[in-house]
Amino acid sequence: MQIRLKLMGMLKAKTPAGGVLEVGDGATIEDVLRALEIAPQTIKVFTVNGLFERNRGRVLAANDELAAIPPVGGG
Repeated sequence: MQIRLKLMGMLKAKTPAGGVLEVGDGATIEDVLRALEIAPQTIKVFTVNGLFERNRGRVLAANDELAAIPPVGGG
């Protein structure tokens, strides 16, 4: 199945061509992070279809949009 990705900040470079990723049925947010070689502990904020999600074990459905927002530093 395919999901849509929105990776922001320093993660943007890991966005697959077309912003679409092919994953297996039953894939979770954690599975997507692993597939993209993103250390799961580095991301604290996700949205699935525009709604905040904290559970990295959430199972994704075909055509879901997953956004990952890395921490922002500043001063």
